[in-house]
Amino acid sequence: MTNRNKSPRSLRPVLLGSAALALVLGMPLAPSGASGFVSSAWAQTQGGSGTTHAPGTSGQSMGQGGSTVIRGHHGQGGSTGTESGTEGTSSDRKGPRYGGGTNTRQPVPGTTGGRPVWAKEGIPAVELGRLSVARAPASVLGHALTETLANWSTMGTTTMTLVIDGVTKTITVAELYSYPASKFSEILVANYALILRIDSPLENLALLQNYATTGVSPLSNVSPATKVDLMGIFLGSASDKTIPISTDTVIAMNTILGLNLTPAEIASVAVAAEEVRAAILSGHG
Repeated sequence: MTNRNKSPRSLRPVLLGSAALALVLGMPLAPSGASGFVSSAWAQTQGGSGTTHAPGTSGQSMGQGGSTVIRGHHGQGGSTGTESGTEGTSSDRKGPRYGGGTNTRQPVPGTTGGRPVWAKEGIPAVELGRLSVARAPASVLGHALTETLANWSTMGTTTMTLVIDGVTKTITVAELYSYPASKFSEILVANYALILRIDSPLENLALLQNYATTGVSPLSNVSPATKVDLMGIFLGSASDKTIPISTDTVIAMNTILGLNLTPAEIASVAVAAEEVRAAILSGHG
């Protein structure tokens, strides 16, 4: 057999393979259940600098929990524009939907998004008929009041020749509204076809609300016999002529329109308004 001398180049693969095998055999085994490949994160904890990273910290390698920062869940509250690892307190969770924070969707009571007073309990179950327009938004009542007062400058000075207490008299519309509700009613019955008055329920209720809350007659040149009399004229004129006005009717209007009437005023206005309503029915035929 002929011996051949091996060159250094031919020995290089053998030496490199032996070195690699020694390196693998000299390394500690991976934890039980891990794959045959040793991850760089596990290797860092076993050798080198000896530094380990607690799970959940910023230095932790991917796959061991990572950062503790969690984005807040939409609809759960707790987020104030910054990221945190919690979902917020129980009160925070009310924020986005139930009024628990500054970005609430819960309407403030009394605003356009809140329940109107007439939708709440406490209003008598009474037939309102034309008086139902009292539920109109405040802007609608305000517009009706503005139009009425604009027309009143001419209407209030218009004269009518009427029979009053058996005597023919010429009076202005403003003077008619200055009579007590009972006398106003008598004049209506005797002179219905000749009477010029405010008939619109919306306009009468706007006048009623304004007068009840300010105490000052909204109609120029009208000197009310009493506050109750003029309120009775407004309410009786606004009502359906075929639907009697009771104390419950006035209680409902008092609540819906926010009139702030006392119990005594409510009872008196009901009597005055019913007289006017009955007179309109009688005069209308």
